[in-house]
Order: sequence, then C-alpha cells, then structure tokens
Amino acid sequence: MNHKDPPEQPRGIECPQCGCRHFYTTHTEPLRDGRIRRRKSCRHCGRRIVTYESPQGISKAADR
Repeated sequence: MNHKDPPEQPRGIECPQCGCRHFYTTHTEPLRDGRIRRRKSCRHCGRRIVTYESPQGISKAADR
C-alpha cells in the first residue's frame, strides 16, 4: 500500500518581524463575546502582537 500523508501545514503564530514562533504572553483578557484577547511579545525581537482566541465546539445556534 502506497499511502501518502498530506503535506503538513504550519501551525501556530509567527512573528511578522523576525519569523520566530516563541512568544511571552504579557496580558490575557476575556471578552464579552466569549473570545480571549492575549497580548504577546516575541522572545527574540520583542515585537508585540495581539491574538484573539475563540473556544471550539460552542455553537451560536445553541444559545437560542
């Protein structure tokens, strides 16, 4: 059997300045709509970014 796996997609976030994938989380804040806002700083160059995370498996239709 000749089974080939699909090419692996890069996961996670990457610093737009230096390409590093390692960050310090400096602040985490829950938002009213259920998302989480995280402020992060690149461990290599110090560039600051903001990410928004949504919980998986929760459907908006289930709230009705």
